[in-house]
Amino acid sequence: MKTILLIAHLIAIATGTGMSIANYINIRIAAGEKGERREALAFLRRILARIADVVILAIWITGVGLWLNLPPADEPNSWFVVKLAFVVLLTLCHGLARMTAGRMMRTGDQSLYPRMELLVSGVWMSALAAIILAVLAFET
Repeated sequence: MKTILLIAHLIAIATGTGMSIANYINIRIAAGEKGERREALAFLRRILARIADVVILAIWITGVGLWLNLPPADEPNSWFVVKLAFVVLLTLCHGLARMTAGRMMRTGDQSLYPRMELLVSGVWMSALAAIILAVLAFET
């Protein structure tokens, strides 16, 4: 069971990394667009964000499953704890990006694009660090 959870966990984090890269590229492209094209890119960003919600939920479910699957005498090693911190950061950045996107939709404030880029970059970097640390946590 631990092996299956580990594979699912690594796949979820890798998927989150890919989703954040796609979202970052979309934000960069949309910043200079107007009209229908901008609306289409905003729609794509909403779809990517909804899928990312599911991916982050999968990261948490598989991570908690791995934590609970530890033998009773073992405690998580330091790599696992640091990975957990990056998953929390990933989740926080994603949530703030979603809130910023919602504000952009409500107000039409296009000046929030740099903040969106920063938050999505935070998701991307956190996901990269989390996958590296997850591999270290379960190889040692």
